[in-house]
Amino acid sequence: MMKHGFDMHRIFIAGPGDLERERDAVRGAISQANEEEAMPHKILLVSAGLREDAQIVNFRAAVSENVRDSEYFIQIFEDEWGPKNLFRKTFYVALECRDDAAMPMREVVVFLKNARTETDPEIVAFREELEQTPGIRLYRFKTPAELTAQVREVCSQWVREIRSETAMAGEVEH
Repeated sequence: MMKHGFDMHRIFIAGPGDLERERDAVRGAISQANEEEAMPHKILLVSAGLREDAQIVNFRAAVSENVRDSEYFIQIFEDEWGPKNLFRKTFYVALECRDDAAMPMREVVVFLKNARTETDPEIVAFREELEQTPGIRLYRFKTPAELTAQVREVCSQWVREIRSETAMAGEVEH
């Protein structure tokens, strides 16, 4: 979508409320990628997402529509799916969108915070489900700084892909 001279690409960021620092780190990494790599080429990665868990509980349909309108989906997890497992539903909406050629979703990326030595069977099962989900890119991190570096690299790759697609489209027009 083109507005104000920038080619805008929406990234939906999801993560349960206890990962607020990590969500902030993701938004910061996207801002860095915009400033250093995207904006000089008239590209803007636009962050969308929830500021608090109550929004996913109270506005499920709106959240799902925001996911459907996004090109990229970043999911941050540690040990659970969040309230009423609603982040699980949002995650699977993103996967469905990615698998539907009519939808704008290009990629689903999961950042999984290293849990302490975990023995709770529900948490172990949750982490195994994520690790076995086909077609996602999964990163593990320990600190917000490590997460920032990983997200920054993912965003850099997306900007390179967008630039390449734009260049190829320009060649086709000539």
